[in-house]
Amino acid sequence: MKKLRKYAPQDLPGRIVLFILMWLVALTYIFMYVWLLFNSFRKSADFNINTFDIFNFKQFTGENWKHLFTTQIAGTARNPVYIYDTVVNTFVIVAIQILLAITIPALTGYVVAKYRFKGKKFILNTSIFAIIVPTVGNLATTYKLMQDTLHLTNSFLGIIVMGAGGFGFGFLLFRNFFAAIPWDYAESAFLDGASDLQVFLRIFYPQALPLLVTIAITTFIGAWNDYMTAYIYLPERPTIALGVYQMFSKMENQLRIPVALAGMAFMATISLVVYACFNKVIMNSVSAGGLKG
Repeated sequence: MKKLRKYAPQDLPGRIVLFILMWLVALTYIFMYVWLLFNSFRKSADFNINTFDIFNFKQFTGENWKHLFTTQIAGTARNPVYIYDTVVNTFVIVAIQILLAITIPALTGYVVAKYRFKGKKFILNTSIFAIIVPTVGNLATTYKLMQDTLHLTNSFLGIIVMGAGGFGFGFLLFRNFFAAIPWDYAESAFLDGASDLQVFLRIFYPQALPLLVTIAITTFIGAWNDYMTAYIYLPERPTIALGVYQMFSKMENQLRIPVALAGMAFMATISLVVYACFNKVIMNSVSAGGLKG
């Protein structure tokens, strides 16, 4: 049985205050989600009169959710775009980004962790620096490159090109995870005639399964809620985040905001369910692959 850590008596008031503050923050998020979800079942007329009368269940209706999936939010009369189209686009992007996130950073992290070569420390430091420094400054340059030079806007191939980098937070997690695994396993495999790639694929990569699951989940949540990428690079192929924004703009003008709230509740619910199912895996993996020297 795990022993509880003891704290000095003088630390108790500060910890009580911190505990209360954390609970207040948690309750704030819970209230926002409940407000969002319950209002998505209310009639627009009732919502416009009082946005906080969310526990009057007699006013509830499922029409908002029906309109969410049957209302055109973008496109033309010949090529309309509905919310379910944005869901399909999002799952395509999610699949691409997850595949890239669990392969390329794993390879680069393994090489930096297990092989000696010149510039190894420079690569590691540069990766950490790139994470710390905001990337908003190169947004205009990246867009110009994708639009005018590569002509990859409104293309899933453009998402692949932008997501194919092998250095980032995932790289650091993989690097630290593989660095903690003894090299003795590889030496035994080399004696049996295994190649470097076989050692990676058959010995080291399978051991990173919890970390792979964690990165896949966090990538899914990030891509699912990513509004900016679709807004800039995929305006004609909106994702669920961009689609919900377009829905909100349309419903706001029609005074039918609960329809848009249904889209927001749908987005939030998917993220919450995924995180709730795998939060222990995420916490354990991040702790095991945390930033070490």
